[in-house]
Amino acid sequence: MEANLVSLCKKCKALGYFGSYVRKEDYVEGVSDINIFAISDDKSLLLELGSYNGISPIVISEEKFREICESGDIICYYILYDSKLICGELPKVEFAINDNTCERLKMSSSSFIKLSFEAFKRNDEIGTLENAYRAIRSLIQYISCSSLRKIPISNSEIKETCIKLNLNFCKEFDNLILLRNMKSPLTPWALNRIYNIINSQIKMDFSSTPI
Repeated sequence: MEANLVSLCKKCKALGYFGSYVRKEDYVEGVSDINIFAISDDKSLLLELGSYNGISPIVISEEKFREICESGDIICYYILYDSKLICGELPKVEFAINDNTCERLKMSSSSFIKLSFEAFKRNDEIGTLENAYRAIRSLIQYISCSSLRKIPISNSEIKETCIKLNLNFCKEFDNLILLRNMKSPLTPWALNRIYNIINSQIKMDFSSTPI
C-alpha cells in the first residue's frame, strides 16, 4: 500500500500516517483505523486516498493546518506528535494545549460512546468495541488535558496517566485493550458500565442509558 501512496507525494507538501498505525503495540489489524493525512491544496487527494480500503484520510491545506494548530485543535497535535511521514515535511508550526484542545477531547468522548451504542444496535461488534475504547481513551485524555495540560497518546501512556490521576476506571480501560487485542465482543452490561463512567465525568446528551 505504501508504495502506491508514494505516487501521490508530488501532489502534497506532506503525506503520512497518524494514530495507532504508527504505534505497532497499539494497532490491531481489522479493528484499528489506518489514518492518513495529506497537507495539500489539491482536494482530489481525498477521493484518491479514500479509494484505498481501510484508510481514513484527512486532506488539509497548509494554511488551514496552521490555523488549527494555532487554535489548539487536537488533530494538529496528533499529526505533530503521533505520526510517521511517508514523504515531504510538516510545516513549522507552534502548538500549545489550551481550553479548546481539552473541549475537543471532551466532545470526542461523548461522540464515541454514542457511536458505540449505534454500532451495538446494528450488531456491529467491532464498531461497538472500538468506539467504546475510544470513548474511555478520550475521557482520560480530556481529564489529563484539563488537570495536567498534557495529552497521553499511547495505551501505555494513557494507563500510566489514569493511575497518576487516581481515576477509578483504569481497570475498564485495561479490559477494553484486552478485548480489542482478542477481538472479543463487548457485552451490554460492559457497554452500559462505560456509558455510566463517561456520564459521571462529563455531561451527556442521553436522557438515560440507551440499552
